[in-house]
Amino acid sequence: RTATQLVRSTQTIMADFVDKQFSKDEVADKVLEQYDDETTRVFYQCVMGGGGHDIHFGIYKSPTDGVKESSDYTTEWMMTQMEWAKPIDPNCHVLDLGSGHGGGSHAMAKRWGCKVTGYNLGPGQNALNMARCVELGIDHLVEARVGNINDPLPAEWTGKFDAVWSCEVLCHAGDKVALFKELSRCLKPGGVFVFSDIMGADGADEKALKAFTDRNATTFMGRPSMYVDFIKESGFKYVTWWDGSHHLERYFRGMLHQIATNRKEMNAKGVSDEYLNNWVTSLTDRADVQKAKGVFAWGVFVARKPEVGELI
Repeated sequence: RTATQLVRSTQTIMADFVDKQFSKDEVADKVLEQYDDETTRVFYQCVMGGGGHDIHFGIYKSPTDGVKESSDYTTEWMMTQMEWAKPIDPNCHVLDLGSGHGGGSHAMAKRWGCKVTGYNLGPGQNALNMARCVELGIDHLVEARVGNINDPLPAEWTGKFDAVWSCEVLCHAGDKVALFKELSRCLKPGGVFVFSDIMGADGADEKALKAFTDRNATTFMGRPSMYVDFIKESGFKYVTWWDGSHHLERYFRGMLHQIATNRKEMNAKGVSDEYLNNWVTSLTDRADVQKAKGVFAWGVFVARKPEVGELI
């Protein structure tokens, strides 16, 4: 077979997790399969990022917004929530947990002039992140390290960071409370933890989330009430949860539009029709079930590590 045929044969099974969820020890390899192959990076940057580096769900402000605009608004909103919980300035150091293509890291470094350390499983994504940092002139502020969120964080990070940022990564964490405790260890007293995640709605059966879990390397999907409990159980002070679930159906349909309008370009870069068709089926199912039953939840959580002597 030709090299192109071999690539497309590989893509037939790439990121295909039908009827599967993974243990804490298994999920890292599956996350690499989902996100860090060259062709899957093309897919995510086009279909979720709209050509940008913010690869996550979005907030819509106007009828003409697409996935790129809405993803950018999510980044802005998360930064605003972080800044309300703790002022961030050039003397601060932020950990971007699961930094992906680096959109959050870039935005924080540009807005505040702070140092940002990305911690991310995919070396290919990290290279893309840092190349963009050079283009933006912020490579002196941002670094991207390879690391697995399901392993203990580096011991030398104890008390190192002023803030932790994480955007739609925690669905890949096998033991969320253990990870939160690690993040608390790495924060200075008074440090802030801001994160978003895709979840099941409270009361949703895991089987109802199949349209998502069949295409994403998950352990188990959290629920909003679970995350509030996890925050408190791990020693953080709960600040707020902002519910953006009502934006999800539109975003799923926006991803479908991105596939329809950019299919030929993605094909030319090695993304097969079979891979894209699997996504069309999954996203259509997601959008329809969200409209009918509202089984998915998404939004932003804010927590703080207590100051010394502060009551939780």
